[in-house]
Amino acid sequence: MSVLTPEGEAQLDLLQLLTSMYTSTELHLPETTQSILDTYLENPDATETSNEDLQAELKLPIDEFLSGSEEVIFQINLPLSAEIHERVTIRPKQPTFLNRTEYQTLLEKIVPFGHGDEEQEKEPSEYILNTIESVRSSLQALLVLKATKMTSEDDVEVEEKDTDLIRVWFWLPSLSTREKRDDMVNFAKEVGLTGFVLAGKPGILCVEGTSTIIDKYMSRIKSESWSDIPKHHKKITERLRRPLIDTLSRAFIDMKEITNIIPHYGQYNHRGDMSEVKRLMDQWGVGDDFGAVVMNSGS
Repeated sequence: MSVLTPEGEAQLDLLQLLTSMYTSTELHLPETTQSILDTYLENPDATETSNEDLQAELKLPIDEFLSGSEEVIFQINLPLSAEIHERVTIRPKQPTFLNRTEYQTLLEKIVPFGHGDEEQEKEPSEYILNTIESVRSSLQALLVLKATKMTSEDDVEVEEKDTDLIRVWFWLPSLSTREKRDDMVNFAKEVGLTGFVLAGKPGILCVEGTSTIIDKYMSRIKSESWSDIPKHHKKITERLRRPLIDTLSRAFIDMKEITNIIPHYGQYNHRGDMSEVKRLMDQWGVGDDFGAVVMNSGS
């Protein structure tokens, strides 16, 4: 053992910086490294140099702004000896979503400390933090690429396996919140569904499209738009599925809310005039469906 060198002090200062930037759940220090750091913080003059590297493991979300993001784990080595340019290293562990070739390509993009065009002038702290952000950016791009590829493959598979159109009617005991009604309309438009939303007591949702798209649409409504509603309050019942011969059999040309065009009554003006709704449904050619769903008449 010998007196701690200025280079060693710089590495301990960097380690202290990392502990202040990241939480204890993100940054893990082995017992030996933690002991050296504690001694240095308590009495810098009593800290001795060592041939062993300071080590740390840093676990971060790849996209810090995305809830449930995939994570990446970095292994960081900081030498206490003077030969820092040879041994300052940061290396990500192989994420589960990368194959060996993709992982090797990622590692090859990491320039060793002191070997880049300007690395000689950079502090180890700048090198470590820049490498973290560079790796995360590369992984974000790879995740987007993989997600796009999977979506394209899923779309092709859906087109091949599910081309039959249907009309599905859903019954809700109550539907009033404007935001959730807007979501029903907007989410449907995004995936090409047609139909209508009727708010009130009861509420009615009717959508036309393929079975797969409708099922995904309803899953999104429940998981995103209704995420703040307790599970036992998410009361929506599928009342009827009607096969359609072709796209010309659609009764609706788009997705819209019809609440405002229906007369309402009741203390809170929340009950729609079902006779007027029935008249509209007859006009749109879905009167029998409506009867089966709401009035238990028709087939």
